[in-house]
Amino acid sequence: MDRKKLIGIIIVAIIVIPIVFNKVAGFISEKISAKMPKKPVQVEVAYATEGDYYPKTESVGRVEAKYSVDVVARINGWLQKRYFKEGAFVKKGQTLFLIQPNEYQIAVQQAEAAVRQSEAALINAEKELVRAKELVKNDFVSKSYYDNALATRDQNRATLDVNKANLAAAKLNLSYTKITSPVDGRVGKILITEGNLVNSQSGTLARIVSTSPIYVYFTIKSEDYIAYRRYRLENKDKKRAGMDVQIRLSDGTLYKEQGKMEFMNNEVDQTAGTISLRATFQNKDNLLVPGDFVNVTATAKEPVKVVLVPQIAVSDSTEGTYVWVVDENKQAQQKFIKIDKQEGDCWIVTEGLQPGEMVIESGFQMIRAGSPVTYKEPESSVVQGENSEKEN
Repeated sequence: MDRKKLIGIIIVAIIVIPIVFNKVAGFISEKISAKMPKKPVQVEVAYATEGDYYPKTESVGRVEAKYSVDVVARINGWLQKRYFKEGAFVKKGQTLFLIQPNEYQIAVQQAEAAVRQSEAALINAEKELVRAKELVKNDFVSKSYYDNALATRDQNRATLDVNKANLAAAKLNLSYTKITSPVDGRVGKILITEGNLVNSQSGTLARIVSTSPIYVYFTIKSEDYIAYRRYRLENKDKKRAGMDVQIRLSDGTLYKEQGKMEFMNNEVDQTAGTISLRATFQNKDNLLVPGDFVNVTATAKEPVKVVLVPQIAVSDSTEGTYVWVVDENKQAQQKFIKIDKQEGDCWIVTEGLQPGEMVIESGFQMIRAGSPVTYKEPESSVVQGENSEKEN
């Protein structure tokens, strides 16, 4: 035999023989292990339980003023004076600007004179009508004389009504020379200064936003909305069936006042799949500024019953989410479940698990379906989430 061939055979034998030996040894070991009794695996367990959960949703909200008013001129004239400081708080009815009133005062005086003139003419016409009535009654003049006197009286009465309306309009225009605040709130920067000619087309003189109460708009997912509606239906007979709204300011601090949810939009945003809500907050300290963003947490006032399971007992696979449970024979069994939200150190289970079932928290890495397990009975059969009792 060729020396090179002999060396090649020897090398192949050196490689193949150990592989074959290991496979045979493994096969024999598996057969022996299958016949030997399985040793129970030491695990730690806990109970799944039914607990109180307060449905809640978290999102980013935007602060918005309840009233936002652009102050504008309603008449034509020179902006003569302002009576406030920029950024100051103003009261409803407080005078903000003065438009030069001279020509409007003159218009009022002219209208008042016209009214007096019409009143005098009407008095005279009524006297003439009385005399005409007597003359016609005694047949001293024709009836047409009375008709003319009656028409003159009615004409003077109509003229008086017109002049009274003109006087009211003149007084109204004069009142517009004083521009007052329509709401309580904080006034912003002056956009048109004194000395400018203004009218209804000049645009905004200043902007006022109300500060208390104030709105916070936020959105929730459509599925959270459905859950909220179901919660309301389940608690429709309870006075507290609603949501408490709390916010965190942009600096991370919790705002001390709770909000009252008072508005829910009537359609879902098709782009984002969310629905808009609004809560009202008292803002006595003026910490909430329109346009700012806050973190919103809306929590149900009444709890619902849910199944809770420790997070560390839950695993994921390509087939789905599952837990290992201990059956009545103290053997491990795999159970696929559906989970919803995180609640403290637990998951809320919506399907696949019942309260009182024992789940394996640790040690399940070494078990298979049907593996015998040994464990220490949990001290408590209750699994609680951090918010199982609502904070007041």
